[in-house]
Amino acid sequence: MLGMPASRVRDLAREAMGELAPRTADRVDPDWRGQIADYMLGQQTGPESTATRGHLKRSEPARAWALSLLDSLEDLYPNGEAPEIPEAERNGDRPARRDLGGRLTAAVESPERATARTAPRPRRDRSLRGGVADTVKRRRLIAAVIGGLVVLGLILWLTGVFDSGGGKKNTNAAAPKTKLVKVGTLKATGGSKAAGVAAVFTRGNQRSLVVQAAQLQPTGQKNAYEVWLYNSKSDAFAVCAQLTDQNGNLQGTGPLPANYTKFGSIVLSREKIGTNPKSPSNIVLRGKLTNVPANAQTGAANALGGSSTTPSGTTTTP
Repeated sequence: MLGMPASRVRDLAREAMGELAPRTADRVDPDWRGQIADYMLGQQTGPESTATRGHLKRSEPARAWALSLLDSLEDLYPNGEAPEIPEAERNGDRPARRDLGGRLTAAVESPERATARTAPRPRRDRSLRGGVADTVKRRRLIAAVIGGLVVLGLILWLTGVFDSGGGKKNTNAAAPKTKLVKVGTLKATGGSKAAGVAAVFTRGNQRSLVVQAAQLQPTGQKNAYEVWLYNSKSDAFAVCAQLTDQNGNLQGTGPLPANYTKFGSIVLSREKIGTNPKSPSNIVLRGKLTNVPANAQTGAANALGGSSTTPSGTTTTP
């Protein structure tokens, strides 16, 4: 849809993986870094996947980077289908070899190593506290931001946030840059499976809210979903309205007022077309925006790249 070659998409994905855990990534053999990134993103099968798992067995730096990425991206794998990170290669894993006399000899495994290998592994304690918990939360936030940037970048491209005027390429080097400043998840309020993500982008003095949601009840032609900045029924601001596709997917963007930070929540409500509501009447999704760390803002700028060629927008305003 963006006219971007697959090789460029792969390069951006690999760069994002490197930014997610830069210290451990720098220790990995550059010739293997891209292969490991592809493996972690589920882009390898057959011999390539087997070769990467073999390298992870042999290389401690590669395995450390892969485990670090797995910790950060764990919540993003569907149905817990995370890639397997093999254990370090042990003597007992090595094939038989010949001694000086030409006789086959098997590697001998010590009793201590055999006991350690067969003993049940303790469950990882997920009740992290203090600084470790904060670090994990920050890394997962960055991972979520990077994971959503591809989708959000597509929405921005299609809806004109990157347009520099008339859909023409911006040749002014001093033009303000687009920056991702806030992001948040939207959760269903009525027990449905619907979910969404919202983000605030700024460009100079302009502010835009980008929203994507899935598994909503399809709108048909009589209803629409309206996006609100929300404190209460009497204190709400309509940002944009949009129809879903037949599968209940929605995406759109709208301008934000200068005082948007005074609102505590972002909500989606299902409204009848033509009623022009002053406040949300049937809230289906709700969430809060949080500030994006500076390193994730830099990653967003690099990933979304400053391309400014924009097709016509698709957003329906209130």
